[in-house]
Amino acid sequence: MKTTLLLSILFLFLNNILYSQCKPEQQKMLVLGDSWAFFSWSNDSYNENMDRFGLTDYKAYSTATLSVNGTQADNYFTPERVQELTDALNDNPTIEYIHFSLGGNDILGTYNVANSVSQNQQDYNTLMTYIKAGIDIVHNINPNLKILLAGYDYPNFEETILNFPVPNQHPFYGQWDGMGQPSFSQLNAILIEVTAIFADSAAAWNNVAFVNNLGLMQNTYGQNTPLSIAPGGTYAAGSLTVPGGMPDYPSPTQALNFGGIDSFHLSNAGYEHFIKRHFKEYYWNALRNADATIFANDNTLNGTVTSTTVTSDSLAIGSETSILSFNTTNLDPLQSIADASIFLKRSNLNGANLIAEDLYIEIKSGYFGATLQLEVDDFNAPSDTSSFACTYGTVNENNSWFRVDVPYSLLPFINKNGTTQFRLKYNNVNPGNNFTFYNTVNTEQQAILDVKYGGFSNIENLTKENIKTYPNPFNNELFIESYSVINKVEVFDVNGRKIKSISNLTSKNISINTSDLEKGVYFFNVYNNDGSIIAKKMIK
Repeated sequence: MKTTLLLSILFLFLNNILYSQCKPEQQKMLVLGDSWAFFSWSNDSYNENMDRFGLTDYKAYSTATLSVNGTQADNYFTPERVQELTDALNDNPTIEYIHFSLGGNDILGTYNVANSVSQNQQDYNTLMTYIKAGIDIVHNINPNLKILLAGYDYPNFEETILNFPVPNQHPFYGQWDGMGQPSFSQLNAILIEVTAIFADSAAAWNNVAFVNNLGLMQNTYGQNTPLSIAPGGTYAAGSLTVPGGMPDYPSPTQALNFGGIDSFHLSNAGYEHFIKRHFKEYYWNALRNADATIFANDNTLNGTVTSTTVTSDSLAIGSETSILSFNTTNLDPLQSIADASIFLKRSNLNGANLIAEDLYIEIKSGYFGATLQLEVDDFNAPSDTSSFACTYGTVNENNSWFRVDVPYSLLPFINKNGTTQFRLKYNNVNPGNNFTFYNTVNTEQQAILDVKYGGFSNIENLTKENIKTYPNPFNNELFIESYSVINKVEVFDVNGRKIKSISNLTSKNISINTSDLEKGVYFFNVYNNDGSIIAKKMIK
């Protein structure tokens, strides 16, 4: 009896540690390259932004020999490093993205203010030859890997060195002097030229992307006190255009490493902003990898409801209940829905962070209450089905994204012919304890429904599609209920291999012995008597 009690307590304790994140963590990104890779990786900027964007089941991977301070594109891919890279990718087959930061040291090592235009162009061509050779090495290991060239932001040699107590003792003085002591505008002009070549090359190369971040640190921090070196002056944070910024100015010392002494590298917070923009411009969409993305309906159709009041000012979820409405008419009628996730952007938190609590989600194919409009009746109106949801992201700061995975049991009720509504709430939460999320038509804040497809359905029978497969996850037996007589069920693994087939079925309700299946993800194709084929994603 004592052993059973101890195991029960341990189970509850582990569940509380894991919070409501149900999917195991998987390596999704590999960081490689020079000092900008080294510092951003050492500062955990990638996983911090995974959290910020509601992707805490995804992780970034690197080592001190894959992200190396001081490396150049022309000497990075040694045989030993290529072998380590190969081993890392083989050991982590879930990695899909390479964050590739190389070229900065090559530029600083070859540039001089006395160089001719043709000399600079020759140096750029040599650099891109090395960059492309590195990309080819990565794609020779795995041609499906997606590579993001990271680029850089404006440096600050002149101010950091000349304001140093003994300028020629500054750590970067020798490098700056070796370039002929370029001004801000001279060195920035070179970086602008190289950045344009990076962008053009990435557009021409397969499975390569680029994000231009020039001016990001200027826009993030501003120049609050007059610049002590020409051109002097100030500008406000948030006042500039990115990419671009002010090419005659450096990155502010507030953004730089070692308390503003470093001439080229960013601080911990600076790299977090730098990587955050890579997420916003690229990884945010790429990692979600949705087949369809639907923004929430007009904000007047979403909001907070109680038994006596409604408000569309924001979405409060905690001791209060929120309604989310999506026009899901444009979902592909030929496809079955394998996964769906809701993303909400936090605007505030009242009371304790609720991430450790279980989120309860209800779905309605159509709308709760008597009409589509937000109304008091929506609070208690019956749903089609409900469940507890898996959630991702610690949501510990405003403007971070909170991901809610729609449970598999709710997916059949997503309406491909009209509106789908969700009702979200936490049970047993103290009064006034709520997350509040933005309810707006601003696409950078608006609630999102991501949908992933998983199989085809007969278009003539889509209106009848109402197959239930349960439980999910299943153990040694799976039940299937269909609107039509089931003829056959085929089972495929995640690699598309057919591993089981049950034929000559003659019932609308069947059970399948699944004791011979190992733990994992499976796709069940259900063949009905009317000719339809419906795919269901299930987990053992």
